[in-house]
Amino acid sequence: MDKIRTDEMRFVDSHARTRIFNGMNIDDKLRDCKVFRYNLDEEFFKKYKSNGFDIIRLAVTWQNLEPKIEEYNEDYLKSIDKIFELAEKYEVYILLDMHQDLFSGNNGQSVGDGAPQWAVLTDGAKPRMPIFVWADGYFLGKWVQKSFDHFWNNDKIMGKGLQDRYCELWKMLAKRYGNSPALFGFDIMNEPFPGTDSKRMFAHLVSGVAKTVLINKKINRGKLLKSAVKRDTRNMLDCIGGDVIRDAVYKIDPIQEKFDKEKYSPFLNKTAAAIREVTDNGIIMMEQSYICNSGIKQSCPPITVNGVREENQCFGPHAYDFSVDTPLYQYANASRVKAFFSEMRNTQERLNVPVVVGEWGGCSDNTDTSWFPHAYELLDYFDENHWGQIYWDYHGDDMDAPLMEMLSRTHPVAVAGEINSYSYNRKNNTFTLDYISDGENETIIYVHKPFETNNEYSIIEEYENGAALISLKSDKGSHEIKICIKD
Repeated sequence: MDKIRTDEMRFVDSHARTRIFNGMNIDDKLRDCKVFRYNLDEEFFKKYKSNGFDIIRLAVTWQNLEPKIEEYNEDYLKSIDKIFELAEKYEVYILLDMHQDLFSGNNGQSVGDGAPQWAVLTDGAKPRMPIFVWADGYFLGKWVQKSFDHFWNNDKIMGKGLQDRYCELWKMLAKRYGNSPALFGFDIMNEPFPGTDSKRMFAHLVSGVAKTVLINKKINRGKLLKSAVKRDTRNMLDCIGGDVIRDAVYKIDPIQEKFDKEKYSPFLNKTAAAIREVTDNGIIMMEQSYICNSGIKQSCPPITVNGVREENQCFGPHAYDFSVDTPLYQYANASRVKAFFSEMRNTQERLNVPVVVGEWGGCSDNTDTSWFPHAYELLDYFDENHWGQIYWDYHGDDMDAPLMEMLSRTHPVAVAGEINSYSYNRKNNTFTLDYISDGENETIIYVHKPFETNNEYSIIEEYENGAALISLKSDKGSHEIKICIKD
């Protein structure tokens, strides 16, 4: 497998080709697991590759990896070993994600996941189940906020700081998988949360949204009122589009900036340094705070290791419509989510790093096709920005589900040179890639169905579903590749 590294805002491989990654999140957020939740066997990887996927964000939890203090779960790790072995065989990259939601599952007393119970300090605050949606614990749960406060302060458990113990966990994983050809990188923490400061953030969010709805001139209040009277949920939600998002949330930016610079950035640097003590391999991924998923400005500086900028780092933003995890998700508005991602594009440019979208999608039923138009708009937006994507998430039987009608699509895998643009036109079933070839290497494209093209190509691999991985060689200079998909 090619070793992946970063070059400013591009992922590049051993041949200096621009790489665009496409995949799915496969998570194990269950408690007390002896082995990884899903059996990712040979059959799985064959289907995964045939649908055009080449990366997995493998979400694991501290609780399953270290259920008892300083005792790692060897049986569980052996199941991860097998995933890495098969991933290497089928040339699928693994992004290791240390996942958390609400900091911890609190031994089943909350719907969260992440830290083992021995790493949870709540100052006596009691966990509970959600009142509205699972995430309400972030803003309404004192037990969540206090748990994060203690973590960011590196408070001690049995004589060693929480962050120090977290770094030891990452060092163990880096030592175990750092030399695997399948390793893409390390996603240090899923959606970190500020802790008690979130109370002020939430207050600003509520007031900002209320003020925007009441007085912002960009909102058609007549349409909003009529839609409310008619109980037309879709039109009512559509009145709050992407053009007002920043107006509603900008007052949160200074609070977020303080957290990013004083708490989150030092933590990233510390954890990255721990990983780099063990291995130079793998890209280190920076995420943004959970609350930044809704368009709040992220202010972290680039990751440094012992004061020197980390050479191989990337940004892995997440965003969903605010109707996610509710029955209203069928009314998800792509303009809102693109507004969130637009702010994340600003972060990418500021950091000067490549992006693979770590999470998006979020439909709870992977057989539901009604929301596909929303998803197509986001996929097109990712293509415009030359971003790879990792969909949330895998449910166990998705390789044969209707979801593949949306996710399995023609796209560039490795481009020998500089990409100007690429897109897939669903109306005329045509994929187009415009690029400046280096004249030396082959460009690789995944085609999801039988196709026609005037460009000379060779087939690298054909799949049972009619898809193929093809390579094209071009002279140095500007070129356009067009591929017509047969119905």
